[in-house]
Amino acid sequence: MKQFIPLTCAAILLISCNGQQKNNQKVTGLKDTQAQDSIQKPIPATAKTTQENLPEISKAKSWLTAAIENSLNKANGNMENTNEEAEENIKSIYTKQYDEYKDDAINVDLDNGLTSEEFFTKWKDKYNPKLAGIGTGLFIPEQDYGLIKVTHCELKNKIGDNFIFSVVIEDTESKIKHNRDIRLIPSGSTFLIDDIMEY
Repeated sequence: MKQFIPLTCAAILLISCNGQQKNNQKVTGLKDTQAQDSIQKPIPATAKTTQENLPEISKAKSWLTAAIENSLNKANGNMENTNEEAEENIKSIYTKQYDEYKDDAINVDLDNGLTSEEFFTKWKDKYNPKLAGIGTGLFIPEQDYGLIKVTHCELKNKIGDNFIFSVVIEDTESKIKHNRDIRLIPSGSTFLIDDIMEY
């Protein structure tokens, strides 16, 4: 009987210590899980927040909107040409590569132009020829149009230094809207258009 009492006390003490250790593990495990959840699930930044926090995106958006409207409206006689333009000293808003690509796209299957197959083979590694706007002008397919406005221009993606904007270009007279994804690359203190994906 004398041996039974110390053994019973030791057993009770051992059981209570094990129970306390399990409770501590549960609490600690819960805290660790909560900590991991807070690390793994940060508050997602919206596109709007991203744009507000990055002045370069705002600058690119303003440049692109002005470039589209000025280019199309001047080409269609809806704006006066500057002296610089009258002297044909016009600064391109496109990269040389995109200029060549779009020139090839406009002239596919015309005299001295590439065939569709040649065009796709030549450009498939640099652009998506299916979205080139084959046989049509820059930005919009129509040759005659009214005053052009960019009614939507939002950042869709940023890959390295490149910006891809989702853009809606509207002919305000005929109410025709054109959806485009346009890639900009930085060029000095400004930008150049390196792709217009026509849907």
